Amino acid sequence: MSTEKGVIIAVYKPKKPERFAVLKRNKNWEGWELPKGHLEKDDYTETVKIELREETGIEEEQIQDIEDLEHTVTWKYEDDGEEIQKRYKGFLVKVSEDSNIDVTANPCDEHENGFFFRKRDVEKMLTYENQKEFLELAEKRIEES
Repeated sequence: MSTEKGVIIAVYKPKKPERFAVLKRNKNWEGWELPKGHLEKDDYTETVKIELREETGIEEEQIQDIEDLEHTVTWKYEDDGEEIQKRYKGFLVKVSEDSNIDVTANPCDEHENGFFFRKRDVEKMLTYENQKEFLELAEKRIEES
């Protein structure tokens, strides 16, 4: 079994109630997900910035805060008979209120759309339970701060 490292990101606009980013995936599977991606340059913070730019069109100057949630989201799947384990470190990212999602520059064409919605709506949309649990953790961290 091989293991792949990466990041999963709860991206939010701070205005109450907070709005969280959600993406409509159309590559390899169809459904709704949080921004995520493979670890780049063995640097988690840099990977967060790269994935936000690639998957959502959010530029570094729109990022107000990046917080490591010290939580890992894991899952497994099979590819050509080989079991692959993914271990994605979770981050909470606050972006400016004027941030918008634009998936057109994604080099891998993974997503057809993306939006900022209230947490309760994003939670209903997310395809996988582990992402719903991660979103819940992210919201709790916001409430604690």
